[in-house]
Amino acid sequence: MKNNNKIVFFGSDENSAKLLDELIQANYNIELVITKTSKKTGRSQKQNPVKKIASQRSIKIIEKDGLNDSESITILENTNARLAILLSYGTIIPQKILNLFPLGIINIHPSFLPKYRGPSPVQTALLNGDSETGVSIMLLSKKMDAGSIIIQEKINIEPEDNHETLNQKLFSLGNKLLINNLDKYINNEIQIHHQDNNQATYAKMFEKKDGLIDWHNSAEKINNKIRAFYNWPGAYTYFDNKPQHLTKCRGKLLKIIEANINDQKTNHQIGEVFMNNDQIAIQTKNKLLCPLIVQIEGKQKTNINSFVNGYKNFIGSILK
Repeated sequence: MKNNNKIVFFGSDENSAKLLDELIQANYNIELVITKTSKKTGRSQKQNPVKKIASQRSIKIIEKDGLNDSESITILENTNARLAILLSYGTIIPQKILNLFPLGIINIHPSFLPKYRGPSPVQTALLNGDSETGVSIMLLSKKMDAGSIIIQEKINIEPEDNHETLNQKLFSLGNKLLINNLDKYINNEIQIHHQDNNQATYAKMFEKKDGLIDWHNSAEKINNKIRAFYNWPGAYTYFDNKPQHLTKCRGKLLKIIEANINDQKTNHQIGEVFMNNDQIAIQTKNKLLCPLIVQIEGKQKTNINSFVNGYKNFIGSILK
């Protein structure tokens, strides 16, 4: 084993499964894995990816949806672990658990703290049109994302990045940073530093309603929303595919999955869909937003040309 320090690992999703696998491959001594209970899907039970990795490596697994019980304390005390690592576990860690580990609980946070503390830092960076973000390897504390920083690194946000691609880049970098610096931290060879709470900003928890597009916004702001909400809740508008005099409903929900921006100036109404040369365009406050991939409710994602073939009255409609 790479040093004899026992490590407890907390995690439940694909990102945490990748980190667990990389820690095992780097020969770290994972004494115990704590993960959320596997969810039932229909008649079967879907095994979460962290449990799958731990099972393959014969590591002891505890499935826990909460840690506020005496059993959890006893289990963790009996590991005699000095350090824990947590990524996307899905449950708040109580102070009595934080106090069990002399070297603390390490977490990967996908922002350059103290900027964007909270549950949605990657989406917020994209939504705000930031040109860079980063990863912080930090220690958990009682206050959300306010713990001391072990190491940080910045990366550029590319124009084509969306929530999925940027998330992958950040957690890949985070895994690398953690593994490359873990021994230094354990051996007290790295200088940690406290965050400046006065500089802290926060990323809120988004709701489905946040994805609604306001066509009176700039094309840049709308495209940032499309990129930020790529996975959830989706950036959406409403398209009524029936003649206006036949219905008073707001139409079907139409997600715009991917788009680009055309700087051309036109005299079209805001929200109007029209052909601009060979490109389908929607007029915004300032420029044209050109959808590339869309998804109408009840259907699969499709490219815009295939969509228009099925909904020919999309051209000329006004999106509200």
